[in-house]
Amino acid sequence: MRKVFITFVLMLVMSAYLFPISFTFLPQAVNSKILVGVFGIICFVLNGVRNRALNVSEPTLFAGLMAATFSVWCLFSITIGNTSDMTYASYLVSFLTWMFGAYGVYAALGLVYEKVNLDIITRYLALACVFQCIMAVIIDNSGFVCDLVDRFMDQGQDFYKRGHRLYGLGAALDPAGIRFSAVLIMMAHQFTTSQEVRSYRRYQTSCLVGLSIIIIIGSVISRTTLVGAFMSMVYILIFLFRTRKGGFTTIDRVQVFFWFFIVMLIILAAGIYFYRISGTFQNYLRFGFEAFFNWVETGEFRTSSTDTLTQTMWVWPDDLETWLIGRGTFGVYDNNTDIGYCNFTFYCGLIGLLIFSIFFLYCHLVLNRKFKEFLLTSLLLVALTFIIWVKVTTDIFFLNALLFCLPADPAEEGEEELAGPVVSVPR
Repeated sequence: MRKVFITFVLMLVMSAYLFPISFTFLPQAVNSKILVGVFGIICFVLNGVRNRALNVSEPTLFAGLMAATFSVWCLFSITIGNTSDMTYASYLVSFLTWMFGAYGVYAALGLVYEKVNLDIITRYLALACVFQCIMAVIIDNSGFVCDLVDRFMDQGQDFYKRGHRLYGLGAALDPAGIRFSAVLIMMAHQFTTSQEVRSYRRYQTSCLVGLSIIIIIGSVISRTTLVGAFMSMVYILIFLFRTRKGGFTTIDRVQVFFWFFIVMLIILAAGIYFYRISGTFQNYLRFGFEAFFNWVETGEFRTSSTDTLTQTMWVWPDDLETWLIGRGTFGVYDNNTDIGYCNFTFYCGLIGLLIFSIFFLYCHLVLNRKFKEFLLTSLLLVALTFIIWVKVTTDIFFLNALLFCLPADPAEEGEEELAGPVVSVPR
C-alpha cells in the first residue's frame, strides 16, 4: 500500500509538470509547473552547495544558448514591428522553467529510485497521461467531481464546457494532444526496447492497455493525439516485423508479436462492446475518431476542424520583410490563423523559424546519441515537432528537458560517453 501511495504521489508530480494548471487560491501566474520548477531550483542549489559546484552538461548549455538566440531574434522582430507581443521573445524563460521543472521531477523520483533512467521516466509519463484520461471521463460524468475541480482549479473550463470538450487536470485541447502524442512515442520505444517490458507479460499488457487508454480517451480530449497514435503503432509494427541479418527473427520477438495482437484484439472487442451498449462511449468515439467514421459513412476522411484549418487558416505575409524577419504579431486575433508555420512567419519570419527548427533538431540529435536504440524515437519526435506546427504553435521541449536530466546510457567500448544528468540527484 505504501508503494502504491508513493507511486501515486510521484505520478502527481509528473502530471503537475506535464499538464500545468493554475489554482483559484493562488495568483494566476503561479501554476503547478512553476511550483515543481521552484522545487527543482531548491534541489539544484542544495546539490550545488553540497558539491561546491553547479554542474551543467554541455548539451544543456548549448541548447540554452540556442533558446536565448531565438528569444533575441524574436525581440528584434517585435522591435522592428513596433509591437509588445512577448509570446516567443521570452522563450528563454520558458526554456529555464521547463528545465528546472524537469529537474524537480527528476529529483523527486531520485528520492525513491536509486537510479532514474529512461524506463522510469517513461513509466511515469504514461501514468500521468492515463490518470488525465481517467480524470477527464470522471469530470465529464460526475457533477460532484466536476464542481470540486472547477472550484479549486482555473484552467479555462468555461470555454471547454461551451465547446462540449473533455478536460482533465490541466489536460485539454491541442496542448494535451501533443503531450499524449509524445508520450505514446516514448511508450512505443519502451515496449520495443526495454528488456524488463519484453520479459514479462504483465509489463507488456500494462503498457498496451496504457497505450489504448491514451489513444482512445486522449483522442476524445484532443484529436491531435491521433498523430502520436499512428506514429506509435508504426513504431511497434516496424519492431515486430523487423528481421535480423539473414532474414531470421527471435522466439522472444515472435512471442511479443502474438501477445501484442492478442491484447489489441481484446481491447478492440471491448471497445466495440461498449460502443454498442453505452451512448456516452459512442459519442466519445464518434467525436475522437470523427475522420474514420466519416470515411466509413461518406467515403471522405475529414473532420469539421480540419475543414476550417485547410479552408480559412492558411494565411501568409504579402511582403518580403515580413517573410524574412516577421512583424512581431502572433495568434488568431492578429494574424487570422492558428497554424504554427503561419504564425511563426508573421511573428519572427523564416529566419526565426529556422533558428527554432535547428534548436529542436539539435535537442533530438543529442538524445539520439545519449540513449541506445533511440534513432527511430528521435526521428518520430522530430517529425511530431514539425507536424504539429501544421495545426498549432507549440513544442515538445517538456519532453526534451526531462530527457536532458537523465544520465546517458553507458557507452560502448571505443565510443565517447555523453555528459550525464544536469546535476546528480540530491539525497
